[in-house]
Amino acid sequence: MTGRITEFPGHGDSNADGHGTPVAIASPNTPACPLNAQIEALGRMTLAQLRDTWSRSFGEVPPGQGRDLLRRRLAWQLQARAHGNLSPDSKRRIRRLHQTFEADPRFTPSPTFGLQPGTVIAREWQGVLHRVQVLNGGFAYAGEQFASLSEVARRITGTRWSGPAFFGLKVPGATK
Repeated sequence: MTGRITEFPGHGDSNADGHGTPVAIASPNTPACPLNAQIEALGRMTLAQLRDTWSRSFGEVPPGQGRDLLRRRLAWQLQARAHGNLSPDSKRRIRRLHQTFEADPRFTPSPTFGLQPGTVIAREWQGVLHRVQVLNGGFAYAGEQFASLSEVARRITGTRWSGPAFFGLKVPGATK
């Protein structure tokens, strides 16, 4: 995808039809049109302009794409082009989830990593032992309920952490 020219109508000077002069973009972060400006331009496009941009950049427009979804997909593609795509591990995990949902549309992923309700996990952080109880569909810590271990880890540390990594349920960067 890198190096492909994409035009973004509606970005630049207005012309007689009010849609603006298309801007040709050769790379995601050219000084003339940085990534943020490209994404903002998507928000001003009509559905027809978004479809045209998609078809010129990626081929056939996926069916059933409304304006908001197509805008989001284009923005994601621009960001992936600028910053890199999903890791192979993430792609595998998404494929596995897709297969599971195809087999059972009622499937709901568990945020508890298969831990049984009532299980207590603990982690010492800055000299304090923190205990978290596994609930049905969440976690309890310090008298509050949390939807994810990452929320608990953020509460404890004050910064963003992978909850499973923080509590030693998975090694950061490791694949299954």
